[in-house]
Amino acid sequence: MPRTAAAALAVAPVAANPKRLKPPDTLSTLARDEFVRIVMAEKADHFRPSDLPLLVQYCEAAALAARAVQELQNDDAKASWLIRWEKACRTLTALSARLRLCPQSRMPNNPTRPKSTSYYDQMRLEGDLDGGAQQD
Repeated sequence: MPRTAAAALAVAPVAANPKRLKPPDTLSTLARDEFVRIVMAEKADHFRPSDLPLLVQYCEAAALAARAVQELQNDDAKASWLIRWEKACRTLTALSARLRLCPQSRMPNNPTRPKSTSYYDQMRLEGDLDGGAQQD
């Protein structure tokens, strides 16, 4: 069996870029715009194909909430639009955590405590220690 040349070992394998999810044809216009905005705002590998149904429902809820707000701003707004808005907002809240879109879900699971400063650093800041050497 021949030996592998050193030059062949030095070449790093090229990894394929992850593909972004594409909006399905069933989305409404407002929901499609929201879908594209969210997918482009996150890293390419943030969403997986299994996230598509949740993401679609999230975008439809966002579109419904936006429409409800427009309807509520009209003078002849009906109370049913307030109920639709409220339910859409509940859906958005629940799905945003599942899709890791809300601020709480972006935080690391193991938060670290701030490191304490050295006593010598504190002395330097207070002017009691001048670079480690004292002059007489």
